[in-house]
Amino acid sequence: DVIFNDIVNAAWLIAYNAFIILYVSRKVNEKFGRYMARKTIHLLSAGVSLILCPFLFSDLSFPVLLAGLMILFTILGHTKNFFGWFQEKRNYADIYFTVTCTLLLTLFWNYNVWIGVLSCLFMAWGDGVTGLVRYVVYKRRTKGVWGNIAMFILCAGLGYFLLGSIGLIGGVFSSIIEKFDKVNDNISVPLGSAVVMMALGLL
Repeated sequence: DVIFNDIVNAAWLIAYNAFIILYVSRKVNEKFGRYMARKTIHLLSAGVSLILCPFLFSDLSFPVLLAGLMILFTILGHTKNFFGWFQEKRNYADIYFTVTCTLLLTLFWNYNVWIGVLSCLFMAWGDGVTGLVRYVVYKRRTKGVWGNIAMFILCAGLGYFLLGSIGLIGGVFSSIIEKFDKVNDNISVPLGSAVVMMALGLL
């Protein structure tokens, strides 16, 4: 039964994310700090969940439900200070990202789901890898060139693998726009790359 399979898949995906967010990221915070705990969630929670959604669920209902729960989870964390090991006061980037992902999955699920997924992966995995490189190379939070190179390589390669030349260009665009601070990159990277890939797909 399709609905039963969706329910089972949703249950284990929730359990997996709870393990990453509530246990793994706490351990990372204890050893490497809050910044790396947040990047761990980017890579192992958001990224893995995003790429699995088209394979696990028969329609949009459960992905949107789970994404909505994640929005509530992050908002609750900020209002009640429950998740201080990865959330920072007055830094609402995690809320921006979960809202943006929900919007893009909703818009592209029945159009081209991989545009929605890939544009969010550019932030989840691209920014996550960038954070790892910056931590190793610079030992601090900074938009250094090596982090941007790492994001370029990952996003361009991932984009080409999933969507060919359209995805490649979207990946290159995401690594460029991530350098600019006018708009939070949790919004600009996924939204901007999704618009670029959709426009290219219409040509």
